[in-house]
Amino acid sequence: MATQHPRFVLAWVTEKGKPLTPMGGGGEVLFVEHPERGWEIPGGHIEPGETPETALIRELKEETGLVGKVMSWNTTYYPEGWVAHVVVGKDSQLQWTVDDESVASVRWWSEVPPVRTWTIEEFRDLANHFCGV
Repeated sequence: MATQHPRFVLAWVTEKGKPLTPMGGGGEVLFVEHPERGWEIPGGHIEPGETPETALIRELKEETGLVGKVMSWNTTYYPEGWVAHVVVGKDSQLQWTVDDESVASVRWWSEVPPVRTWTIEEFRDLANHFCGV
């Protein structure tokens, strides 16, 4: 059952025009590196008055400098949060402008990156969901 009012949102970011594939299937997904938590997908908590989509677009901009388009949502994977498939433009790899002190770096990954707080299974499950696997 979907959470009606999620506390947080996360972005499964892919490049516009590239195929959606499971992790390790040839496509790439954007990850941000948190100084303590390690590699994770962009996202954060919803602020008062924000919709999930508004919060997601704000967090993506703060953490990566990118503006994306929400394609679909997974509202059931996390009990208190939603994950959106977001696409960004082809010039997205040119230069990162990060406005978030909690992001050490931003990088595209074709495999699940080395994780600390998250699990490899979480990222594989999310990839499979958005790929229809």
